Amino acid sequence: MKVPAIHIENLTKRYGEGDTAVDALKGVDMTIWPGEVVGLVGPSGSGKSTLLKCLGAVIEPTSGKMQLGGETIFEGVWKIDDLRTLRRDRIGFVFQAPYLIPFLDVTDNIALLPMLAGVSNTQARIRARELLDALDVGHRARAQVSELSGGEQQRVSIARALANHPPIILADEPTAPLDSERALTVVRILNQMAQQYQTSIIVVTHDEKIIPTFRRIYHIRDGRTYEEAGEGRDA
Repeated sequence: MKVPAIHIENLTKRYGEGDTAVDALKGVDMTIWPGEVVGLVGPSGSGKSTLLKCLGAVIEPTSGKMQLGGETIFEGVWKIDDLRTLRRDRIGFVFQAPYLIPFLDVTDNIALLPMLAGVSNTQARIRARELLDALDVGHRARAQVSELSGGEQQRVSIARALANHPPIILADEPTAPLDSERALTVVRILNQMAQQYQTSIIVVTHDEKIIPTFRRIYHIRDGRTYEEAGEGRDA
């Protein structure tokens, strides 16, 4: 039986206590399957960032249940002792800004994460070059970050997110700083990587250019999610 990459039941997150308490998430339900790229859209303050932080084990939910690959990682309390290792090995992050390390070249920016996980320098660099080639930026492998265009930097950040073979990638507004052509290229790359590696990707976005590319969309409003079928147009 196929197991969801991500399964969330009735997830809540409350900030503060008493009269000043704010319920950012009020009962989120979500299921994402391996190899899917799913959009998460909603107005500012709707809970998108809070949900991504909970999924990324950056903040602790208040209640509910989260499963990754069939394993319960949160049910009222964290069920995983080492959240840092969970984030490093099982969750990749792509942000609006690439956040590449400026004093490392492109290959080293990608190879660093596997090396921190115990992969040899040689194998980490081989993995980095494979990803760069797959993302059509292999020719920039020895370049410095400052020498890259915005679109190239975002491709490198995607390669870094994939470096440890994570089953899940959380992408927070990854196309916001890009023009239409580069934004659609990034979406096309994410879909290719999802299919090639069976990685599940959640893309938080306000970008009207890319919303029609999703086959499934979760809208989040007032801390609750509502699923709908997307148009699934080719990027």
